[in-house]
Amino acid sequence: MKAHEDELRSGGIRYIAGIDEVGRGPLAGPVCAACVVLPDDFDVPGVNDSKKLTAKKREELSAVIRERAVAYGIGTADNNEIDEINILEATKAAMKRAIAACNEMLQDRCGEDAGIDMLLIDAVHLDVEIPQESIIKGDEKSLSIAAASIVAKVERDSYMDEMDEVYPGYGFSSNKGYGTAAHYEGLRNLGYTPIHRRSFLRKFEEQQEAGTESGEKKALGKKVYAVKKGRTTGIFATWDECKASVDGFAGAEYKGFASREDAEAYLGISRPETTEEAGVKAYVDGSYDAASGRYSCGVVIVETDDAGETRIKQISAAYSNEEASKLRNVAGEVMGSKQAIDYCIQNGIGSVRIYHDYEGVGKWADDKWKANTAFTSAYKAYIADARKRIDIEFVKVKAHAGNKYNEMADALAKKALEK
Repeated sequence: MKAHEDELRSGGIRYIAGIDEVGRGPLAGPVCAACVVLPDDFDVPGVNDSKKLTAKKREELSAVIRERAVAYGIGTADNNEIDEINILEATKAAMKRAIAACNEMLQDRCGEDAGIDMLLIDAVHLDVEIPQESIIKGDEKSLSIAAASIVAKVERDSYMDEMDEVYPGYGFSSNKGYGTAAHYEGLRNLGYTPIHRRSFLRKFEEQQEAGTESGEKKALGKKVYAVKKGRTTGIFATWDECKASVDGFAGAEYKGFASREDAEAYLGISRPETTEEAGVKAYVDGSYDAASGRYSCGVVIVETDDAGETRIKQISAAYSNEEASKLRNVAGEVMGSKQAIDYCIQNGIGSVRIYHDYEGVGKWADDKWKANTAFTSAYKAYIADARKRIDIEFVKVKAHAGNKYNEMADALAKKALEK
C-alpha cells in the first residue's frame, strides 16, 4: 500500500497527503473527513480500510497515526450544512477543512514554507490548487488514504457515542446514525433530534404519513390526520379513515399531525382565546452557532394573577463552553431552565411550570434519564437543590407548534448569538 507514495516521493514530491471521509450515508450526525501526511518510514501493521477493522483496533491505530504523522487535520460538516447544500458538497467542504487543518499543522511543525504537495483522494475531485489524484477504493490501495479513513472513522464514531448519551433512544452508539431498525423505532417513538438530517428522512416521513413503513400502520408521532381537500374534509383519528377520503381523489390535500391543535391550524380552524391560568410559566428554548461553538438561551416568563392580568419578563444569554457545546441548542435550553428558576427564586416566586421542547430537559431534572456528562450532572444537581426552595414542574411541548411564547423564546435565543 506504500508503493504509490514511494513512487511519488522518488519523483521529488515531498509532502503527500491521503484524505478520506466517513458518514455520507447516516440519517444523523456530521460527515467527517481526515487528511494525513505520513512519514517516509511509516510502517505500522494493520493499517487498512477502516471498515474492515474492529472498533478497538481502529482506536489503537488512530492514536498511532496521530502520534507518528508528519501532520494531520480533521474537518466536518454538520447535519444542517448537509441539509442546506447536499451531502456531496458537504463532503467536499469537510475535506477542504481537513486539508486546511493539516496544512496548518504541517507549517507549524516543518516551517512556514511547508505545504501539501500532492493529495490522494478516494474517488472525489476537489476544487483546490493542490495537485491531486482520485483513486477508486483508495483506502484499499493507498496507505495514506487508509490512515485518513481510520482517523476520520474514529473521530466520527466518538462523536456519535457522545450523542448517544445526549439523545438516548436511537442507538447512536451502536448504529452511528445509520438507518437500523432500532434507529427507526427511536424516530417513531421520539421524533427527530437536532442532529438528524431532515433531507435524508423525507421518504421516511412520507411512508410514516401513509402508514407504510415496514408494512406497519405506525406513524412518526402522528395521532390525527387532517384532510383539506378530499371526499370528506376534516380531522380523522386513523390513517384508514383518512385514506378512504383521499385515495383516488384528484388534487387531494392532507397531512398527519401529532396533535389536534396542529391539525386544526392546518385546516384554518381557530380556537377562542382562553384566559391564562393564574401562576408562573416559563417558556425556554436554545440556539447554537456551529461556526463559533457558542450556544444561547431564550426565556419568556409569564406571570398571571388571579384577575387574569399578565406580566411578561424576557431573558436571554449566550455561552461558550466546549463540553456543553456538544449538546448544541439543547445546552441553551438547559441554561434557559436555570435562568427561569433563578429569576423565580430571586423574586420570591414559590412555583413555576417550565415549558421546553427537548425531552431531556425535564427527564434529566426529574431523574428519569441518566446524566452522562459533567454538564448534565451539574444540571441535575442544580435542580435537586433548587427544589428545596421552589416547586418546579417540567412540561414537554412540540417545537415550533405556533405557541407565541415558545416562538418568542426561540427568537430571543437566536438574537443572543448575534451579540
